[in-house]
Amino acid sequence: MPTSMPYVVAIDAGGTQTRVGCFALDGALLARQVGAGGSPSHNHTAAANVCSTIAAAVTGGRLAVEDAVAMTAGVAGYPIDGEVSWIGTFFEDAALTCPQQVVNDAVIAHRGALAGAPGIIVVAGTGSMIAAVTVDGTVIESGRFQHYAGGARHLVFDVMHRVLLGDHADGDRKLIETVLAWWEACDVADLRRIVLGLGGLDHNDVKRRYGGLAPAITAAADDSPLADAAVTRLAEKTASGVRLLAPLVSDVDVPLALAGALATAPEFVDRISRLLAAGSGPTVSIAGAALDPLGGAALMALQSVGVPVTSQLLSRLQASTVR
Repeated sequence: MPTSMPYVVAIDAGGTQTRVGCFALDGALLARQVGAGGSPSHNHTAAANVCSTIAAAVTGGRLAVEDAVAMTAGVAGYPIDGEVSWIGTFFEDAALTCPQQVVNDAVIAHRGALAGAPGIIVVAGTGSMIAAVTVDGTVIESGRFQHYAGGARHLVFDVMHRVLLGDHADGDRKLIETVLAWWEACDVADLRRIVLGLGGLDHNDVKRRYGGLAPAITAAADDSPLADAAVTRLAEKTASGVRLLAPLVSDVDVPLALAGALATAPEFVDRISRLLAAGSGPTVSIAGAALDPLGGAALMALQSVGVPVTSQLLSRLQASTVR
C-alpha cells in the first residue's frame, strides 16, 4: 500500500536520459529513477519517456501520486524565456495534480550548482547551453549574442571531418582505430560510405550515434593531437560564450559551474580553465557544484512550497542526489 506523505517531484530531462527524484519536505530522497531521454529536441518520445520515468519513481517509492505537492522539471530544449505549445500536454500521462514548474535544464543546473547565487552555468552533453543568472535573477543565454558552442556530437563532427580529410598525425593512430571501430568501418573509405548512408536514418538517432563517440574523444585528448585540437576548439567556443555573459553578472568575479558529461570531463575542464584564466575582463572561476541538476530541481520544488533553504537541507539533498 502506498505511503501517505507529502513530497515533491524533481526532474532532470536531458537528451540522453531522464532522471526523476521524489523528495520528502525535509530533502530526504524517497525514490529515484532513470529513464530514456526527455528532451523534445533529441527524442521523438520525450513526453512518454519522462512520464513513464515519473510513474516508475512514484511506484518504486510506494508513494501516492496525489500526495505530490509540487513538481519542478528542467527540460533540455525548453526556452529560457517564454513557453512552448507542447508543454501543456507534456506531463499529462504522469497523472500529477500538483502545481508544475518547467524550466530549461540549465536553470536547474545553475540552481543546484550555485544554490541560486549569481553566476554562469555551462551545460554540455547531448546538447549545449551557456546561461548567466544576474544579480536580480534574470536568466540570459549566450544565444542572445548569436552564440552557440556545441555539444557532444559537434565535438565528434570536428574529429570526423578531419579524419575524412586526412588531417591527422601518427599520434592519432589509436584514436582513428577507435573511430573506425565505433562505426564498424574497415578503413577511411568505408567510413565515408557509412557516413553518407546515414542520410536516410532518423535525425535524432543519427545525433545520438555521433554523440556516443564523444567520451572516447575527450579521453584521448591528452594523447592524440587530433582529439586535443577538437576538445580545445570546443573549449574555446565555450569560453567565448562565458566571456560574453560574464560582464552581465559582475565586473569583478564571476563563478562558473559546469554540468553535463562533456562539460565535466576532466580534459574539457582543464582546457576551459586555462582559457578563462588567460582571458581579459572579469575573473571567471570554476566553482564546485553544491548540488547536481536533479538536486537543483528538488531545491526549486521545495522552495515553491515554502521550505526554507538551510545548510541541513542542502546537505541532505547533496547526499541524496550526487552519485
